[in-house]
Amino acid sequence: MKLHYFRPKKQKKGLLYQVFIIVAIIQIALLIGLSGMVITQSLIKEETVMQAPPTQEQVKPAEQEYRVKVERAQKNTKKLNKRISIVNPQNVNAPEVNITLPATMNIGGGINTVSSLDMKGTLNIGATTVEIFNIKSKTEKVLICIDASPYLMTEERGGLDTYKVIREDIKKLINALPPTTLFNLMAFDTTDGIRIDFFQSTLVAATPFNKRMAADWINPINASLTQIGPRRNNYKLKYPFLPQPPASEFYNPYRTNIYRVFQAALEQGADTIYMLTTDWLDPDYIKMPWTDAQTQKFQRDMERYNKEVERQRKAQGWTEDDQLEYERAHATAMAAATAKAREWIKKENASRKEKGLSLYAGTTSDAVRENKFYEAPAKRPPAVKAVRPEPKFKSYGRNGIFKFYEQLFKEVYFSKNMKAPTVNMIVFRGKNEEWTPAQNKVVVRFANSNNGGRSRVLRGLKPVSETGN
Repeated sequence: MKLHYFRPKKQKKGLLYQVFIIVAIIQIALLIGLSGMVITQSLIKEETVMQAPPTQEQVKPAEQEYRVKVERAQKNTKKLNKRISIVNPQNVNAPEVNITLPATMNIGGGINTVSSLDMKGTLNIGATTVEIFNIKSKTEKVLICIDASPYLMTEERGGLDTYKVIREDIKKLINALPPTTLFNLMAFDTTDGIRIDFFQSTLVAATPFNKRMAADWINPINASLTQIGPRRNNYKLKYPFLPQPPASEFYNPYRTNIYRVFQAALEQGADTIYMLTTDWLDPDYIKMPWTDAQTQKFQRDMERYNKEVERQRKAQGWTEDDQLEYERAHATAMAAATAKAREWIKKENASRKEKGLSLYAGTTSDAVRENKFYEAPAKRPPAVKAVRPEPKFKSYGRNGIFKFYEQLFKEVYFSKNMKAPTVNMIVFRGKNEEWTPAQNKVVVRFANSNNGGRSRVLRGLKPVSETGN
């Protein structure tokens, strides 16, 4: 038997090496197999975790209870029942609306509402052309100012019939306005002081509700002989009025109250103003106040004048006692004349009321002068040759008035991208009253200075030929 000996150097790849290789292969195979089982189990576990949880029972919240009114079904009918009642709101400032209409609308009766169409047929219904006594203006915001003084209540100036025409025409105008137009009304009286009564504190939309309220507001104005003039005095100027010299025997600032009416109208912010009045004061009459130096100079001039008068009267034997006696007699005569005038007015109005005539529109001073109730004292101061100083005031004029109102125009109009308003003037005069070219010139120029406004003078509600503008 032949023996084999293990010799590592010569047998590098012997049995031991082969065993080692086989064991390694087996270990690797086991390792791969076991790792596959681990991965498989891990995947199975992950899939189990990712499964959706069992569906849970949903609990609904308690339902709220509502009261429901059940009515029987209505039978089929062609008649529609009114379900909703809408009241037109008051004081609504409606925006400008552009729509397309096929044609314009005209309303007669002396006052028209005319809608302007451009070449494309697009109508701006916020801009309406209104007409009062044949004076037309295109407007979005219109204010109508009515002189409600007793002036026109005399029979020779038209009386109740004049105001009836005015009231009816104004109502026709207001009723013809589209609802997107803003409007307001003012009644004023400058006979004794100043009274201004606005329909509303600001411009309002021409809704049906506001139109009915406007009719209710204007109907009582000078509708009877028992109540003449505005019913209220509800307006105070928001801006300062024109400064003037104080009241004296040389200047009467109360005559300028018609320009307070003009200022109140401007403060409304309307783009068109209709001024229906019985007269208009020349703006040249409104004087500017003096400086302190001018006032002091005039006072010194008056002191010198009074001393010269006293000296001349004393030279003619007129004493201080004579002067005091004359002043007392003059005051007594004036009091008696005023009492007679008031009694006369009372009896005159009672007589006119019985006859259905208009009331006397004059003041007590007018009655004193017209009836010559004043009886001057027999003993009067002697005449003197001293020249009385006449105060000289600088007039505002039209340009001065508009310059004074620059701040008003800026805040009420220009800051809102609006132009200065157009002021149209209708002046009412008595049937037989004189109306001179100079008076007409004042009205024409003042209206035209207000953004090209127009004017018309009516004597007994008939046009005066001199206007023609």
